[in-house]
Amino acid sequence: MTTTPALSALPAIFGNLDIYLLDQLLKGRITETMRVLDAGCGSGRNIKYLMQAGVEVYGADVSPEAIQQVQQLAKSNGLAHASEKFVVADLVRLPFSEDQFDVVLCSAVLHFSEDEQHFRQMVEELWRVLKPGGMFFSRLSTTIGMAGKLQHVHERHYQMPHGPVWFLADETLLRELSATLGAKWLEPLKSVLVEQERSMTTWVLQKI
Repeated sequence: MTTTPALSALPAIFGNLDIYLLDQLLKGRITETMRVLDAGCGSGRNIKYLMQAGVEVYGADVSPEAIQQVQQLAKSNGLAHASEKFVVADLVRLPFSEDQFDVVLCSAVLHFSEDEQHFRQMVEELWRVLKPGGMFFSRLSTTIGMAGKLQHVHERHYQMPHGPVWFLADETLLRELSATLGAKWLEPLKSVLVEQERSMTTWVLQKI
């Protein structure tokens, strides 16, 4: 008999898992049989649940401190080869082979691109390590729904209300790059407006 966890237990189970990633889990697009890369994993907010659920998960981040935390998380969960699976790496030069992962996640990372070339390089590198038939899942801040609400700095860079300058893709760029990759759309673009501060867009593709 299956026991449904109490609502009070859910934070301990899911932690800070991206709610839009949870949506993909509920749709069955990530399973225990898959190899998943969290690109720009930080300290592992999206890795913890996947790891505990038995998914073969890998991570990459430019922060040595963040990767150290994820490696420790892996060891505390009894996972072997943590130093090989969770690595310090620039997302334009990943130390993984072509077509290695069933799923590539990149949550709240791509808007830190230096410029459009850097943005394209990161996406193309993430695409390189994704298997044919695999899912690319990204959440990133964009200009969608933010016309007239942000201070334009130069090219695709905008002064964000909370302080930093971010690179913001628009719908045209996301669609053009998706077509260049030859991707299949698994979801329409979905953007959530966070008051007057930013638009967070979910971009979900399949490699064919």
